[in-house]
Amino acid sequence: MFEGVDTVVLRNELAYQDTLPVSWEPLARPLDAFRLGTLEEANILLLQACVAVEEHPLRDKNEDLHPLSNELARLDFKLNLLLQMVGTLVNKAPVADAVPVQFNALGASWQARGAAPAVGSQGLLHIRLRGALVQTLDLYAEITDSEGGAVSAKFLKMPPAAGELMQQLCFLRHRKQVAGSRKSRNK
Repeated sequence: MFEGVDTVVLRNELAYQDTLPVSWEPLARPLDAFRLGTLEEANILLLQACVAVEEHPLRDKNEDLHPLSNELARLDFKLNLLLQMVGTLVNKAPVADAVPVQFNALGASWQARGAAPAVGSQGLLHIRLRGALVQTLDLYAEITDSEGGAVSAKFLKMPPAAGELMQQLCFLRHRKQVAGSRKSRNK
């Protein structure tokens, strides 16, 4: 049955699609094992946080919750507010322009602002997944196509744990879009 939601596919896999701050950082040489490990750890923590938010979105305050759940929700809100305030103080770097982007564990495509990177160049693709989180998803990639501002890249050395979390995030986003489409159609 058609749900009225287009499934976003990139490289024959379900993909995450949104308009997010994206930037490309060209690299003069390949990343060493230490830097790759550091990126992997940071990306896994960020993806775990984003998956948790997608799985358990904030509830409507009119919803009847168990008293302990209300207290946990209140503490969660305070912790998120504190993290956002600290992140704002720490991060003085300008935020990249938000552009249409699609990505999954295999690669990404986005609309470049300004000069697009050259095909074959390697670098880091930085994607800011949530406005409240200062940390970006930093993905080691190689440009596979760059024409008319449309850029495509394949990810290099994607760790299995990060790839699984990224696919889970893609699935949760797709499920949320399908549910939203059903909800709006039933109104």
